[in-house]
Amino acid sequence: MKRIHLTVPLLLALLSACTIGQTTRPAAFYVLSPDPGTPVAAAASASAPISIGLGPVELPDIFDRPQIVTRPSSNRIELAEYDRWGGDLNKDLGRVLAQNLMSRLNTDKVLVYPWPSSSELDYQVTVQFFRFDGQLGTEALLEGVWRVLDGDKGCELAADRFHIQESPEGSDYGALVSAISRAVARLSDAIASRIAATPHGC
Repeated sequence: MKRIHLTVPLLLALLSACTIGQTTRPAAFYVLSPDPGTPVAAAASASAPISIGLGPVELPDIFDRPQIVTRPSSNRIELAEYDRWGGDLNKDLGRVLAQNLMSRLNTDKVLVYPWPSSSELDYQVTVQFFRFDGQLGTEALLEGVWRVLDGDKGCELAADRFHIQESPEGSDYGALVSAISRAVARLSDAIASRIAATPHGC
């Protein structure tokens, strides 16, 4: 039986021949966008800006990953290998929520968790997400619960579950991310309105 000996250059040539004609799609990266929204009337007329501590903002592990997650059916998810978040999704989400609350509540005093222990806060807002996904060309869906706490004593002042759907204006991942950003803006509206209507203090 004859043995065939392949040299390194020949192996490289064979590997190159196998990949001829194959192209790799470049990855696309996305970030959430803030929405200035409409200032809440009670906050806009307040004599002094309120201070808010935002966080923790919690995402399930299946969503807190580089790949954008879609859910084609109730028990199945898909990870977009070439369509990814342009950074840490949890941090990006906290950034956008903070910017949205600043504009709605007319304050620049929104600190993202973890904040210095010496910080003096009027309110603390926590958000726990159960769903942060959707379907291409169909919907973006956010589900979870938010809570507003007194910033000094930590007692709960308000809480609510949310289920927010937005329709993408297209069938690609860019349209889905834009729809998610709009859903985050609606979540920010609800939280800001409740803060403006709720005196702090236990």
